[in-house]
Amino acid sequence: MARWADAADDTASPAGRARAVLGAGPHGPLTVDLVADGPHLLIEGPAGSGRTELLRTVAASLAAAERPDRLGMVLIDGRDGVGTGAGHGEGLRVCTDIPHVTTHLVANDPVRMREFAQSLTAELKRRAELLGLTDFAQWHSGHETPGRIVAQRTANGRPAGSGPAAGPADPTGDIEAPPSSTLRLRPGGAARQRAEAAPPLPRLVVVVDDLDALVSPALGSPGRPAAGSVLRALEAVAREGERLGVHLVATAGAGGRTAETEPARRATLRVALDAPAAGRTGAIAAERGGEPGGEPAPGRGRLTYPDGRAVGFQGGRVTGRIPRTATQRPTVVPLEWQRMGDPPARRPVRELGNGPTDLALLASAVQRAAREVAAAQVPSLL
Repeated sequence: MARWADAADDTASPAGRARAVLGAGPHGPLTVDLVADGPHLLIEGPAGSGRTELLRTVAASLAAAERPDRLGMVLIDGRDGVGTGAGHGEGLRVCTDIPHVTTHLVANDPVRMREFAQSLTAELKRRAELLGLTDFAQWHSGHETPGRIVAQRTANGRPAGSGPAAGPADPTGDIEAPPSSTLRLRPGGAARQRAEAAPPLPRLVVVVDDLDALVSPALGSPGRPAAGSVLRALEAVAREGERLGVHLVATAGAGGRTAETEPARRATLRVALDAPAAGRTGAIAAERGGEPGGEPAPGRGRLTYPDGRAVGFQGGRVTGRIPRTATQRPTVVPLEWQRMGDPPARRPVRELGNGPTDLALLASAVQRAAREVAAAQVPSLL
């Protein structure tokens, strides 16, 4: 809640923050800013390199950085919901408890996929109509200012150079007084009323796991007939999202047809993950988070900024389970002086099973914080 309050008071980001911690860099946590360095992020790497887990980390970190009524997330599982990491078949579904997540789409239902593509396209059009000729940040900085210029008024309240003054029921000059008894709103006044009645416009982050599955769907995939419609909607996000406050964060394999698509070409932030080590050495390195000079662990890669700078990092892991073990609490017992030289007795440690994941604990905390600040829920696209 303190972090959200700090974001709300940030005059440099009046339209809200979209920052995510990828993991540990050479000088501490490595953060990406989709607003300052984006608008889009592409995570590339071979199978097993930790792409899905890094995507979950980004989603969790975005939620921790901004309120759910100022930033919404849309999750798309391109591999028919078959993910790696926390468990078979989970994909991005484990992130749906985060209150920022408004929509979760699995690419296995062509009807639902087409409906989502239409809804996402309609959302882009709605934002374009609402913003007009301004961009997302400008709209948030001055959306309370009337959208038209009112002529300077004289001392008697009459606009300079105009005819008879408006009636006493028209102190703002937004209502015309024609010869008839019918009152008609001027176009400028009506547009201003619609703008003032419009709800706050949150940032929207579209998170896609395995863009390759939408670009080149496998034969026999149930979502193959509708993959093209979803991809066209994502291409529109890549082209127009920066001005409309919509960001794209996607994963893909290195090279292939995906590299020629609009989302890949317009990704100003890029992450390249290393291939994981095979065998027992790789497993040990994965448990230790990857040791310097050793085999790379899943999630080890490099972040490349728009200016060409590259920073190595080890991606964070949010779906690791916390082991619930009995703690060795101090125990006070009487001790005979004859036993002062005996070794201390060790209490047995009893394993209590798997504990919750870090992601589950974070989602619970974010839910409580959202209730405390009375954050409004962003409508779903489906």
